[in-house]
Amino acid sequence: MQTPSDSQYPNNDQAKAALEAIGDAVITTDADGRITYLNPFAESVTGWDADDALGQSLDTVLPLISESTREPVANTAARCLMEERAVDLESGVLLVRRDGTEVPIGDSAAPILDRSGATVGVVLVIQNESEKRRVGLRLSYQASHDPLTGLINRREFERRLSRVVAGLNELTSDHVLLWIDLDRFKLINDSCGHDAGDELLRNLATRLGHHLRKRDTLGRLGGDEFGVLLENCPLADAERVAEILRAEVEGYRFQWGGAEFSIGASIGLVPIGADPSGIASVLRAADAASYTAKEAGGNRVQIEHAGRGVLGMSHAMARRVTRMARAVDEGHFHLYGQPIVPLQEPESSSDSPARFEVLLRLPDSKGRMQAAADFLPQAERHHLMPAIDRWVVRETIAMLGQWHRAHLDAEHPVGSINVSASALADDSLLRVIEQQLVRQDVPPGAVCFEIAETAALINLNRTIRFVAGIRALGCSVALDDFGSGVSSFTSLQSLGVDFLKVGGSVVRGVTSDPVCGSIVGAINQIGRSMGISTVAKQVGSEPLLRKLREIGVGYVQGRAVIPPVPLMDAEGQVTIQTLQRSA
Repeated sequence: MQTPSDSQYPNNDQAKAALEAIGDAVITTDADGRITYLNPFAESVTGWDADDALGQSLDTVLPLISESTREPVANTAARCLMEERAVDLESGVLLVRRDGTEVPIGDSAAPILDRSGATVGVVLVIQNESEKRRVGLRLSYQASHDPLTGLINRREFERRLSRVVAGLNELTSDHVLLWIDLDRFKLINDSCGHDAGDELLRNLATRLGHHLRKRDTLGRLGGDEFGVLLENCPLADAERVAEILRAEVEGYRFQWGGAEFSIGASIGLVPIGADPSGIASVLRAADAASYTAKEAGGNRVQIEHAGRGVLGMSHAMARRVTRMARAVDEGHFHLYGQPIVPLQEPESSSDSPARFEVLLRLPDSKGRMQAAADFLPQAERHHLMPAIDRWVVRETIAMLGQWHRAHLDAEHPVGSINVSASALADDSLLRVIEQQLVRQDVPPGAVCFEIAETAALINLNRTIRFVAGIRALGCSVALDDFGSGVSSFTSLQSLGVDFLKVGGSVVRGVTSDPVCGSIVGAINQIGRSMGISTVAKQVGSEPLLRKLREIGVGYVQGRAVIPPVPLMDAEGQVTIQTLQRSA
């Protein structure tokens, strides 16, 4: 074996002390790839004692395999020696430790040169990525699953449906979509509260899943609606499955507070065939079929076929869509506001103007206010969002202008307006915003626009252009539900936003789940390093509020602080001043 030079590995006490103190594993080899040094962290990661490892081949001490293929992966030291330059390990690699356990790692290798410049060995720096992988998997899971039921969410359901539709041709049609809309769910929600409704949905998710095959997909599409994707399932079999699911819901007796409730299921069944319009036609048909079933008395299965367009829409759905369109034209929507309050002490009062998020509500046929989640999914499917976005922009800025004219000496509050995914591709919306700011004499800094991260990342370049346009007007931008995907951090710097709003599914777990606390802490730390303020959403308890303050989160909103309130009273006066600012 070659005798290593003085520069090949640490042979003085000061260098060894430094390498043994750092938090990464360090291994050095000679020019033949045999190990000359391991620091204590390298011993821990590989499972090898330094005495046993010295002189061994690097492939013996550091055997690597691909996580996806399970095939051996060449170590970076061999590439480094061959190419005589620093190299990094490819992603998705596992280290097989001496005891046979596997650890996800990343490493980089650089050549060791002697005094003459000749390569005499390699130094590898290895990171144990177990915790990073665990957080990444958690983020990925949260991005694709409903936090209440544990089922896949609408986004993931549509992704799987798209995969099925994209693989179809005229000869393959044994796939079926079921749209399940619960009957009388609102009765339980209204009479017993949301906790009861949540428990009912969790129980039903489990019971429905028991009747499906492993390859079937069950997801929560929103509110009290579920979707089932039956792949390679003939229509006759799908009808039997739909009837079994309907009977399961009908036979379920939900007990809460000493009372017993029964519900039903209006199920729309749609065979999935090759359709150039993609999944939109399939979803519309299934949604319309479930409403047809509900209109006919509920608790039944209705078969529909995609591709009928508006003519295939049920009368109930048609009325609902018409009511939303009329709400835009005639101003039937209502605007509520929920404060976004500072959690940390500002350096001065001017550092933190009063902030609030604008929330959209729509009265139903009985005058009860529906939350946006109850009607915006239908608005999106029927292309009403551009008109709704414009209505909210005009009305919010008009309210801000009215309030400002009545409080000329007061500090101007900042209203945050949510914009839909369709707004990101709507260049004319920027002109509407600019015109309304001028018309109402509202300073641009009094308006912030919130973009959901999932919408922002669909077309990142388009989002970057939209954000740049908003900021050029002088308005601020918030990235909503941040942290829902592993691409969050890599895309953040290119967006140039002012606020990060952490999704409620992560925030709610901070007091009970250390991983959620780590995620919020990491988001807050990265945001602060980039000059971006962090907002925690859906803060529902005092213990959670205290924990978020300890983490250092800048702002919070939720019912533990202040619930949403109308932005205009019965006399038509703007009520922004009622939104308190302290938490």
